[in-house]
Amino acid sequence: MNVNESVQGFVQTTVTQVRRNGESYDQCQRFVEQELESALTQYRALDRVNMTARLLRDKMDWLLRRYQNYCIREQFGGHYREVGVSKKDCDFEHVLPESVVRDLLIHQRITIAQAMNSPTCMLSRRNHRELNSTVLGRTTPDIVQFWQRYQSLGVEIETHRGDAVDLETWTLADHYSYFGIQDQ
Repeated sequence: MNVNESVQGFVQTTVTQVRRNGESYDQCQRFVEQELESALTQYRALDRVNMTARLLRDKMDWLLRRYQNYCIREQFGGHYREVGVSKKDCDFEHVLPESVVRDLLIHQRITIAQAMNSPTCMLSRRNHRELNSTVLGRTTPDIVQFWQRYQSLGVEIETHRGDAVDLETWTLADHYSYFGIQDQ
């Protein structure tokens, strides 16, 4: 059978929308954990960095982004938020660039759970633009003191639960401790 005969009369099925709830968030979390573990195993087994390595890094990026957009952004907005700004006037910001998080995971500096729950913030669109227009907006000067980039904005940040965050002292270890993400 040729391709014309094979596709003749094909009707694409409509996929039922997944209802966002605890079960769908759990399924997303389990799937991403399993797929990241598989991608890491494959990546670490490579004898050299090549296109396969690039594709595996891209896959890890996609998995982390998908988890954070579905399970964090849509469930509660972000780990943190700028004080006094409506969610509708904010952008979802990865406080640590996703490529840094992925590389920390690849080099076994953080766990899969930590990578999946790296700090995110709902930052006002105005401050997000301002941050991105600076050198600090495009770099991560200190992964441990990850709020350093935001201090130049003079913003107040709180957790999504409303607890104040001291940008000078709140570290990556504090982030993971606050959100119950275990160390390696």
